[in-house]
Amino acid sequence: MSWLGLYPPQAVYSRKKFRKVILNPPNFSPGSWCGAGKMWIDKENGEYWFTSRPREGGIKRGFAVEIYKSNDGENFYLVNSISKEELSMMIKKEVQSIENQQLLKDPLTNRYHLYLSLDVSDKNVAGDERRIYESKWETFLLTSDDPTGPWSPEGFVLKGDMEYDSGEARDSTIDIIDGYYFCLYKARGRGSDVVKTALALSVDGKRWRNLGVLKVDGKEQPNYFLLNGSILAGVTGPIFFGTETVNVINGVALTKKFVGYHLDYKNVNLEPLFSSTWTPGSCFEHKEFPIHTYCQVIFDTLKEDRWLIWIEAVDPTYSRDLGLNSIVDRVLLYISPYQ
Repeated sequence: MSWLGLYPPQAVYSRKKFRKVILNPPNFSPGSWCGAGKMWIDKENGEYWFTSRPREGGIKRGFAVEIYKSNDGENFYLVNSISKEELSMMIKKEVQSIENQQLLKDPLTNRYHLYLSLDVSDKNVAGDERRIYESKWETFLLTSDDPTGPWSPEGFVLKGDMEYDSGEARDSTIDIIDGYYFCLYKARGRGSDVVKTALALSVDGKRWRNLGVLKVDGKEQPNYFLLNGSILAGVTGPIFFGTETVNVINGVALTKKFVGYHLDYKNVNLEPLFSSTWTPGSCFEHKEFPIHTYCQVIFDTLKEDRWLIWIEAVDPTYSRDLGLNSIVDRVLLYISPYQ
């Protein structure tokens, strides 16, 4: 190959092929989802780990964080589950719902960090798509010596204490590059329907420095702009690769774009690298909006001949229509060969 530096995200994307369904939702009734997690590869022990949140509609929203294990990166089995009732006891406040999770291993302590997006509103308002912007989301950290637990509460790390994230500081993409924790996250002011992607930085994964809302090619973001995926180490700096969501339909953020950006964190700016419409490769994806926000791109350090791409896919058969409590989500796996 004549390519230098990071294996081009464009090549990863263009060579992807659908492999299989990783996870099914709790049931196939409208509003039932799984996903919003993160895959982490333990090269030392030859294991793949994956997290997910199950959901069953507007009343029984994200009701747990589930931790799965695999020996091949394709067939996962459940090893632990933490309910929102258990989390409510940990944080001493009622948790209305769990969304995005990020699983990493801290390079200093060798402890696992599990970041959870929690709805800590006084009541379950986000089950109503007309009132979703009244909710209050923050990001909580659990740590453990082993992904199977026990997990210890460390507190809220993205606290929604800035004007631009006072309603939501959640749905993170967190990766560690050169010892820094980089975090792209969903930021929304309280009572507002304007959603932006913000940037935070940390050296220990616990104390975060909010750098603010990113510019896109030096310009202001549109009124709804949400990135979710992976932050990879490039020789020119961090590279984001994943979904770009700009569409909200009946209260749900739906995706049809896969993008790449160079993350100029010193200038809090995203430099466009590439953009492509995601073409469904399976019968499990809605043709117009195949993805419900969440995804990840990860190099398989155990097999070293492939990239793994998973998406939270909107199922076209069981979804009643496009809406917050109408769609059904599965987790799908795509494979892209490393050549």
